[in-house]
Amino acid sequence: MRLRLISLALSLIIIPLPVMANIQTNSKCAKAGDIKFANNQTFICTKKGSATIWQSPAVAPAIGPTGGYIYQYVGGKQQRKAANNRWLVGDARKEVHFDPIRIAAYKSIYSLPTDPNFANIKFEFIVPSGYPKSVRPTVQLQLEKVASRFSPLLSKQELVKIILITEKDKSWVKSQLPKIVPPNEYEGALDILDFYDTKEKFFSRAGTGGGIAGYIPDKGYSFYISHTSSFATLETYWPEVPPHEFTHMLQGILAGGFRADFPDGHPEAKWQGHLIEGSANTLGMALAFENVGWYSDEMDRILKRDIQTFSTWRKMKTVNDAVAFIKAIEVRDSDQTNQFSYSAGQFVWEYFIGKHGVNKFIEFLSNIPKTSNFNENLKMTIGMDREAFYKEAGTYLLKNWQRIAD
Repeated sequence: MRLRLISLALSLIIIPLPVMANIQTNSKCAKAGDIKFANNQTFICTKKGSATIWQSPAVAPAIGPTGGYIYQYVGGKQQRKAANNRWLVGDARKEVHFDPIRIAAYKSIYSLPTDPNFANIKFEFIVPSGYPKSVRPTVQLQLEKVASRFSPLLSKQELVKIILITEKDKSWVKSQLPKIVPPNEYEGALDILDFYDTKEKFFSRAGTGGGIAGYIPDKGYSFYISHTSSFATLETYWPEVPPHEFTHMLQGILAGGFRADFPDGHPEAKWQGHLIEGSANTLGMALAFENVGWYSDEMDRILKRDIQTFSTWRKMKTVNDAVAFIKAIEVRDSDQTNQFSYSAGQFVWEYFIGKHGVNKFIEFLSNIPKTSNFNENLKMTIGMDREAFYKEAGTYLLKNWQRIAD
């Protein structure tokens, strides 16, 4: 089975969160936990005694040239640019402002033991030419941080080939890349390089770049092809991409590859679309953003984007609607199902990790070669079948969908 993340590059058209100009500190609000942006500030609806009022513990993020938030790394630590042009090193929101499942999932992912030398991961960087010098160190920094978390999960040293390319490397991609990664692993996905040769075309394709990642059992190594434009800068860079891709490599290593006897959505399938992309987003988001506030902002932002973009596709009013929605995004057979396998799928697997812990997720991946299908794996790993799990995860998805869609 081929694993690709090209949709991340093709469709990440960021929609800034709406500005609510009539909100002021200590004015009344309807629902505790609601978050709105106004006057370059983040307002959170907070319960004070018997009342709920708007409080502003954080400054709203600046919006970059392609519609996303702007991050940089100083001394290996992440910073986010605020709307007042200050660089913030943290987030003032407290845990009470977030859903307990979200807090539990984030904490569980960061409970993974670390190996600062990532002894079980051997990187091989392949950079033909053209990759932006301002971006490469950040990609490498992020990959090493994720490797420190994933290394203890592996039983032996794994070779990971990191290939960094831009539109300037088209001839190299044609002549040399097939010698490193079999073309069937990325066929057609790198056509996006044709959209990177001007800044305007790059921005029209989200302006972040993207990637393709996988594990090749018969060759015994993983690969990550990171593609972006030579015009890319840290102002256009999205930190979620490298951790997301590294999670795909981890999925493949633990599961012994992505070979599938049955397509996603089939009763006997071991993989589902939301499992592949949604769980990679859950771990990718958590490991990309170094506090729960920024992680939460990014999780909510991309679901809000897709709700707005595909507003007429499916209703989401009941738990049954949510369960049907999760079943629909098992199969990535349209723009809608593909996009929501990321943005809604991440809430499904945030719920899984928040309730059962990240170690159960690792166990679930490791059980893929041992089980006959996705349903049996759920029963083996958490003692719940697909219907029961989808009902619980659907309840969580529905609650967040209604909160974000307001």
